[in-house]
Amino acid sequence: MAKTQKSRTSRRSNRPAPLEGNDVWRSRSRVRRAGPALREATWWEGLPGAARHGLCLAFLLLVAVGFFWPTTFGGRTLVGGDTVQWRATAEAMLQYEAATGDEANWAPNVFGGMPGTLIIGSPAVPGADSVARVLRRIGLWPVAHFLVLLGGMYALVFYLTRSSLAGVIGAVGYGLSTYLPVILTAGHNSKFVALAYAPWLLLAFGALVRRGPESSKMMSALLVLLFAIAASVNLRAGHVQITYYVVVVAAVWWIAEGVAAVRAGRGGAFAVSTGLLVVGSALGLALVADPYLAQWEYKAFTTRAASPGGGLGWAYAMSWSQGFGELLTLVIPNAYGGGGATYWGGKPFTAGPHYVGTVVALLALVGVAGVARRSVAAFGVATLLTVLFALGENFPALNRFAFEAIPLFNAFRVPETWLAATVLLLALLAGWGAYYLQRREATTEAEDRKRRIVLIVGAGLAVLVGGLWLAGGAGLAFERAGEAAQVQAAAAQQFGLSPGDPQVRAAADQYLSGVEAERAGLFAADAARSLLFLGLALGLVALLLWRRAASWAVLAGLALLVTVDLWGVGRRYFNEDNDALRRRSSVEAVIPETAADQFVVQQVEAAGGAGRFRVLPPNPTQNAVPSYFYESVGGYHGAKLTLIQDYFDRLLPDDETGLNPNALRLLSTRYVVAPGVPPGLDPVFQDPQTGLVVSEDSTALPRAFLADEVRVVPDEDVLVAAIRDPAFDPRETALLAAPPPGGAAAWSGAAPDSGAASVELQRFEPDEIVWRVRTDRPRLLVASEVYYPAGWTVTVGSEPAPILRTDFLLRGVPVPAGEHIVTMRYVPETKRTGRLISWIATLLTYGGVVVVGGLLWYRRGQEPV
Repeated sequence: MAKTQKSRTSRRSNRPAPLEGNDVWRSRSRVRRAGPALREATWWEGLPGAARHGLCLAFLLLVAVGFFWPTTFGGRTLVGGDTVQWRATAEAMLQYEAATGDEANWAPNVFGGMPGTLIIGSPAVPGADSVARVLRRIGLWPVAHFLVLLGGMYALVFYLTRSSLAGVIGAVGYGLSTYLPVILTAGHNSKFVALAYAPWLLLAFGALVRRGPESSKMMSALLVLLFAIAASVNLRAGHVQITYYVVVVAAVWWIAEGVAAVRAGRGGAFAVSTGLLVVGSALGLALVADPYLAQWEYKAFTTRAASPGGGLGWAYAMSWSQGFGELLTLVIPNAYGGGGATYWGGKPFTAGPHYVGTVVALLALVGVAGVARRSVAAFGVATLLTVLFALGENFPALNRFAFEAIPLFNAFRVPETWLAATVLLLALLAGWGAYYLQRREATTEAEDRKRRIVLIVGAGLAVLVGGLWLAGGAGLAFERAGEAAQVQAAAAQQFGLSPGDPQVRAAADQYLSGVEAERAGLFAADAARSLLFLGLALGLVALLLWRRAASWAVLAGLALLVTVDLWGVGRRYFNEDNDALRRRSSVEAVIPETAADQFVVQQVEAAGGAGRFRVLPPNPTQNAVPSYFYESVGGYHGAKLTLIQDYFDRLLPDDETGLNPNALRLLSTRYVVAPGVPPGLDPVFQDPQTGLVVSEDSTALPRAFLADEVRVVPDEDVLVAAIRDPAFDPRETALLAAPPPGGAAAWSGAAPDSGAASVELQRFEPDEIVWRVRTDRPRLLVASEVYYPAGWTVTVGSEPAPILRTDFLLRGVPVPAGEHIVTMRYVPETKRTGRLISWIATLLTYGGVVVVGGLLWYRRGQEPV
């Protein structure tokens, strides 16, 4: 379009800015780009760059220390529920290491025994994250990692926008988003650490993929090494799901950069950058060979690879899919009741929302609409994609395809976790929006366009939030699906009447009316709150657009608004009243010990210590706390062995008795702790506080015994049915899936005379079990230890012997006639190999950074080499 006045000059080039819409302007950009910018001459812009960074980082430091004051200086110890479960799971391994100084690789106290790869998986090889780990150990948890998060997000936004104040907005927008304090109080520590390092990984990726063709070979090498370190640090956090999300975001960015490079005739340079990314990725994987080589081996035996596609089943993976309507919680935190008892969304339960606020949403949408950069387009597409992935089973058109076609997509569950990446992207786009507002356009047309964008986006958000507020949440039911029927059933049971009785319906309706009114009140209060912050943000932006305030002051005000907004909602979940933030000396002090636990511990000591029997606790698949005190059949873990899951699904349940007696005996379950007494067991103790009854199975098998007969049952369904058959005696007969050496007959025969065959436990440690075995003829030694072929070896005397899968989930060892020392050891070769690879890669990578970085510093100002 034509202009009616002469263009002002650009401060950088001292040349007139091109007329918006003419050929010169079109040659620089697409029409929607808002022209060249003029730098604003304010005291802030006049400060040296180091001073601006110092002030911004000082503010972020205050935010970090202030928000986490209770754990940093307030005498509180952060112990979430999952942290308690982890600590109980790791107890046997930690005890062994404390007593011997050697690390344990096997956890014998949980799920009948499982590899410790995903329990204590911290890398032994040092890395860039070691400093934060040390700070964590001395008590600066989680503030140390939170500072890493804020610093990374600030650096990423500044790298893209060159605006330090935009970097502050992006940092607090991501760092104080509500999901982070929610997962901390829940005990999802590894997830929090991975999210803390996510901006650094994107920064390293962007620096490498966007490197100019003029970059020197040494600079390119340094970028490759830094990318490898960033990737390894994110993986070393121990939450691959988050790393996978970051990789998906980076892939979208990579596509955008590739398209732009091809259009600009820089396809060759982009291909080189892509090759360097591949090299950096390979080096990053080598850096984390410890512990991931062992974890990859372990995955093949777990529920994470149990489906026909090599991953999780669809229904299990899609649990905790985000609902369409529940996306409102991004801007109205209590739209669906927040978390806990007041939550009424479609997920089984939730602890809190993925709230990012209307201020961040406003700035993000302004950034997408106003800034025509390929990275902004990429982040906008990635934001939409992560939202659709978060919908899970509620958007099967995309997610079913992704589940079946995209590598590793089916390895992860809880789709709503994708919103963690969504929030990161929204905060990043908010930084771009702040940059766009701060930028002084060179033409009046561009300034007018900016005002139109802000008005349209602001009005749209105001109509959405304000309209719902004024309408009292019209369209929101404030009732969980099926909740009315559940309440009626509960009321019927309470009154002893049928669910259809008028009295029952009246009581249920009265209860639901009160609950719905409470939920509607929560929604209305937060909708009004969000509308207030949106109005304040629009007021600040108006001052900037109509030249009533300096850009630095407006951006500082917006950063403060974002901080106050997200701080207020985050404090609902991270505060001194939360059980995860009680005053305590350690994690161990939180683990509850009941009278039933004390009784079982006394029986363990009386029997001679660990390795004699196991206990089936209440809620065995979701309860690891008893594992802190004794060896448990149950536990809590996100990647259980498929064998133990099959045990709970196919062997243990019994329609008549509740618990199949043979299934209990196989895992040497002497005691069952439950609210009642299972049929066939003898009650021996009742906890006076909890009412739980400890029942004893007097027929429990020893942890190792010699079978008289061996039978081969290759069909797994037939094998399961045979074990569950009451006529089957696992003490006499061992069932194998494959023939043993020499055939089944070689290990079968009559029962021995008294004393002719015996098994005596000599030593029981996490990674080694030793028995003295005496037998009058060749027999199969059945060890009541969970079968795991990757790492366990056995010797009979000094000769190696095979470990046979026995009785579906146990280990069998052929033992010849005579007296022998039988030793089982767990020495996973993948762990040794992975550690060696990591050490070599670490020395090469970090040494390379020092050498190449030093040479670049020494040669600064010289020609590229």
